[in-house]
Amino acid sequence: PNIDVNPIIENSNRFFELGVYFHNPLNKWTKEIPNSGGTFCTLSGDAAHAMPPFLGQGSNQAIQDGYCLAAKIYEYNENLQSATDTADMANVLKSYEKVRWKPTASISSKSFLLGYLESGGGPIGKFRDTFFKTCGVLGIAKKIYFGAAVPEITEK
Repeated sequence: PNIDVNPIIENSNRFFELGVYFHNPLNKWTKEIPNSGGTFCTLSGDAAHAMPPFLGQGSNQAIQDGYCLAAKIYEYNENLQSATDTADMANVLKSYEKVRWKPTASISSKSFLLGYLESGGGPIGKFRDTFFKTCGVLGIAKKIYFGAAVPEITEK
């Protein structure tokens, strides 16, 4: 849009840094609502497993959660109509969580580690900074990182 944001910024009296947070992967995603007669609440996407953005996987995992949850509920409904299964919704939701927990916990942990390597301080940060500076000075970075990005023009 053709909106100048400068007046908004200039008239703001405070800003918030929200930061990057890491969810405990051991938290359960599904709970029965107390005094509800068997009604459940289950989480998906960032609500279930918010992860640092360093692998760009948050939206992908949310879409996979949605697909998996929909497939489990569809299967449950099919079984209700055919009366071939006695599965209850609690087991359906636990099954969804069981299928999705390992991949999301793995990706979340890897993203957390990569984020620390990219932006952390201390000895790891000093090593990282020295490593990349040395690669730049020696021309290694240009060959590795930019070599594949430079178009080659060949004569016909």
